[in-house]
Amino acid sequence: MLSHIRIVLVKTFHSGNIGSTARAMKTMGLSDLCLVNPADFKSRAGQEEALKMAMSADDVVNNVTLVDNLFDAIKDCTVVIASTARSRGYDLPEVTPEESAKLLYTNAQQSKKVALVFGPERMGLSNEDLQQCKYRVTIPTSPDYSSLNLAAAVQTLSYEIFKQSIDLTTESQLDSTKELPTAESLENLYTHFEATLNDTGFIIKNHPGEIMQKLRNVFTRAELDKSEVNILRGILSSVDRATADREKSHQCSLVGSCLGTNCLINERRTSTRDLPVIIAL
Repeated sequence: MLSHIRIVLVKTFHSGNIGSTARAMKTMGLSDLCLVNPADFKSRAGQEEALKMAMSADDVVNNVTLVDNLFDAIKDCTVVIASTARSRGYDLPEVTPEESAKLLYTNAQQSKKVALVFGPERMGLSNEDLQQCKYRVTIPTSPDYSSLNLAAAVQTLSYEIFKQSIDLTTESQLDSTKELPTAESLENLYTHFEATLNDTGFIIKNHPGEIMQKLRNVFTRAELDKSEVNILRGILSSVDRATADREKSHQCSLVGSCLGTNCLINERRTSTRDLPVIIAL
């Protein structure tokens, strides 16, 4: 089950932190590490530094997945949790470390891919990154000094996950029959929504406002399952067809109107041409 849980590091600056993360993961039975555009890991020196800090977890480092953006790292995942110290004004459901572990492990038990995402050491996850996640988790720390290094954060949350795997008496409060959509499926839904709302005129292209962001927030809180996503896509498709039919009917009406006007003009010309000539004496 733990093999279905992915740790994602976004734009990690120091390769040594990648190695330390690999070590933290392996002690808790995790092995799937994905790196999003790391600063220097692709260099030989960067990889050597990562292996040095990994100690005996070099197998985790040697099998990392490298991608260019967060979406590619999580698109096959049903649950994506962002580890962040603050919300940054982005409205995501917040879970505790224990609740995040339950969410991840329960879905992993159903052979579904899930992900726990960590941001760069210096600034954490951006709002754009948070937008692609379903939940956020914050590790409680002392208000006097709340700074955790990357590997320590990974170790803490990985420990909570590992506890789920050995605590066989824990009863999950989640609906195990609920089939969740992947991140890619949700992103396709949002894209479809935006296109349809543009076509109907609900979204003004030059002044879109925050409509799509608010819709994302609504659907995130609703925790849509796969069938619900399919229903919404079906509704949007029916709206698309109705919009297209109405546009086609409108165009035909315009063409017919123009043709009718031309016919009337031709009839008038013909009738005038056929009038008898009257000669005044």
